[in-house]
Amino acid sequence: MNLFPRKKNGSRPNAPIVALNMLPALKSGYDSAALYIIPRVRVIATGEITHLDNAAHAHSRLWLIGASGGGKSSALQFIAARAGHGATLQSFADAPQNASDSLRNDGWILFDDATNAAHSAQLAALMQKYPAAKFAVAAPDAQFAPADFVVLELLPFNEREIISFAEAWIPLPTHSAHGSKLNRAAQDFFVSAQSNAGTRELATNPLNLFLLMQVYDPAARAPQKETANKIALPVAGSSAATPFDVPQRNIIAALPARRAALFDAYVNAKLARERDPALAARAVEGIALATKRGQAAQAEHLARGSAFLVQRADGSVAFKHALLQAFLAARALRLNPESELLRQEFANPAWRDVILFYAGLGGAEQIATIASEQNDLYLGAAALAAALEPPPALLEQTVKALVARAWDDHDTRAIHALGELRNNQASDFFAAKLRDKNAEIRLRAAQILGQLHTDRALEYLLPQLRDPSAEVRMQVIASLGQSRSERVIEPLLVALRGDPRASSNDTQLKIAAARALGEFGTDKAAPALLVDMQVNEGELQTEAVRALEKIRSPFAIKPLESIVATDKREPARAAAAQVLKNMQGQ
Repeated sequence: MNLFPRKKNGSRPNAPIVALNMLPALKSGYDSAALYIIPRVRVIATGEITHLDNAAHAHSRLWLIGASGGGKSSALQFIAARAGHGATLQSFADAPQNASDSLRNDGWILFDDATNAAHSAQLAALMQKYPAAKFAVAAPDAQFAPADFVVLELLPFNEREIISFAEAWIPLPTHSAHGSKLNRAAQDFFVSAQSNAGTRELATNPLNLFLLMQVYDPAARAPQKETANKIALPVAGSSAATPFDVPQRNIIAALPARRAALFDAYVNAKLARERDPALAARAVEGIALATKRGQAAQAEHLARGSAFLVQRADGSVAFKHALLQAFLAARALRLNPESELLRQEFANPAWRDVILFYAGLGGAEQIATIASEQNDLYLGAAALAAALEPPPALLEQTVKALVARAWDDHDTRAIHALGELRNNQASDFFAAKLRDKNAEIRLRAAQILGQLHTDRALEYLLPQLRDPSAEVRMQVIASLGQSRSERVIEPLLVALRGDPRASSNDTQLKIAAARALGEFGTDKAAPALLVDMQVNEGELQTEAVRALEKIRSPFAIKPLESIVATDKREPARAAAAQVLKNMQGQ
């Protein structure tokens, strides 16, 4: 099945339409025909990164896992759209055993919200009844995944996917100035999302990105200088304009940098449309807290739910997304703080998001204090990370404890917590290790700095591209690839081209750079990767192919087709054909 029908006005590939109706949209003008976000997934058993269309083509039993808001439901919608009428999509929350007669043995059977052993038992019965059917299930984790299912972890959005999302929500004007194909408004949104580290991290989560787009206001100028886009290399053989081929200055709008602030901005914007916003807020917050505490929502709540509630197929009423319920419950608790309730539910995973939203709404010190009482350093750190302005003393104490665990105990959870905090003190500590004479210590420091997601960590890493150790240089390249900042693109391209300013012109560094650019997922890398795919053979060509497959840049399609049709070198033609096949989801 060809997933990329050509549009009349360009060569951009399109995916099947995936409805993004998790929460009410506040913006109009969404161009669903322009949507191009095919989820990337990591095969847990092998570590291989691929796209969901290829995984669905290769396997008949898929178990999709990911963070809340990470796009699991949309991924199921994608498979359903790809399969057309040969797919049935429903949720375990809707009592699927009562609707099993509607399922087909010759198509896809897809289920959302697999959360317990009973759901696995229902799934096993359905697989026995429909042995020829293909199955895809979305779940928070792999705990209840049957042994014959391939577990796929949904990956955060990369640059290409964020830009594609923005272009779908902000369509190109029918009559743009001078006939330009540059979507200036979508670029303004993307640059605004890039303007600070917190927003960059938020934008990698599909639900957060949706909310960022809903609250985005170009008129709300951020209090910082405008930045100019860099000029990218042209894509050889392509007549399509790229979003980066014209130097310009962008309008940078202020966007939330923390999740609680983002949800607060969205909910307030939605409630502002109600006749009595304050009354509507109290109603929906009360429903959220009551249902979180175990009371069932009723049909009568739908009228007071400000479109945040939905009636399921089995007649039950629930919030459209669990994170929305958690946020509104946290808002209710902030109005009438209940420390005892928070203590009771502190170790309950089902309340974790409520607790973190509570911290982000101003209760960080209270949550961190409870965490200290219960000796839970990691939840205390997460609470401080959720706050716009965490208490300085608590923050310093927490960072010191995490740094010690990260370095002395090799504690990966501590490193992850530091990455959420994005603290400069932690960056300074590990950066000092980069000056050590021992290459192994510098290597480890570079690895950790790549996971801290701070701009200061980048400042420390970039000079290490000249480190005398090849292993350290390669780790620095890999760490830069984990960044969300556009600042790393040019250094990575320099390393890919073998520029002596980065280090010696060695193949292994180029391979590392190609891999890192594939992880970052930028259109700007396509020209250089196409060159490496054409003129090199062996491991560098293979890595260039993998990077192009991960990025799936629409601006690489015409050059790839040209290589397949005209290049005299058989390895280059074969490599280009492989990338095109991957981009077709075959």
